[in-house]
Amino acid sequence: MLRHLSSGLILLAALLAIAPLAHAQDDDVINPASKSITMAARLPAYDVVSIHENKSGKADSSLDTTDDGVIIENAPFREILEFAYNLASFDLISDIPGPVGSAHFDIREKIAAGAGPAKFKDEELQAMLIPLLAERFHLRARAVSKKMTVYEIGVAKDGPKFTLTGPTAGPGSVHVSFSGDYNVLTLKHSSMSTLAGVLSDCGLHHLVVDHTGLTGNADMTLKWSPDEAFERGGRDLTTIFAAIQDQLGLRIEAAKLPVDTVVIDHVEMPTEN
Repeated sequence: MLRHLSSGLILLAALLAIAPLAHAQDDDVINPASKSITMAARLPAYDVVSIHENKSGKADSSLDTTDDGVIIENAPFREILEFAYNLASFDLISDIPGPVGSAHFDIREKIAAGAGPAKFKDEELQAMLIPLLAERFHLRARAVSKKMTVYEIGVAKDGPKFTLTGPTAGPGSVHVSFSGDYNVLTLKHSSMSTLAGVLSDCGLHHLVVDHTGLTGNADMTLKWSPDEAFERGGRDLTTIFAAIQDQLGLRIEAAKLPVDTVVIDHVEMPTEN
């Protein structure tokens, strides 16, 4: 999985029929840090670890999971924390004290063959970073629930404007382009949770919770105007809220929910390999 060039999202329909499912989804989406901490406690430790500060000055970063580990390149420590705790990319982490807050790092981690299950999930490989950060960065952090504004996506009155299909062979894909007066999001064979994650990261900039009850995968295209385009006074502009309803047949409502945040009590620069 590639993080920070693409990500994941969500929607609503028959409330009574899907209420238990919706609540389970809410817990996973709004409490990822607590879930990751619990998960990390039962998972094996990484066997091969390499950590180095990246002083290249480049802007691009990448955080990937592999079959048996993670590869992080030129990532700020805040992004590494978001990755480890499986947080959406917005302000859910307290200020990072000291020089660690402005440093970038390259990290390679691998688990020995035969340790744990035959194949780890992405979220497990990410959670396994937490004890490593505690050991190498002397990180002391905790999950703290805070009431925050989130967006709940549901199905609009006339229904979705895309066709859902069952799972098929081959992975889905996500592409986001930012150009001039419009941003364009293109998803192929993607779930509603994938849509939600991408909108959280690069569209709505708030946590998005899926209340649609829709399952399966779909091809979707969303085109909207960024805030800067409205400030410039461009023509034929459309907000992301209007685009989601008009182009996807979905609706968005704001809600206040208790959301996991991560509070950092202590962190230090690591001792490099």
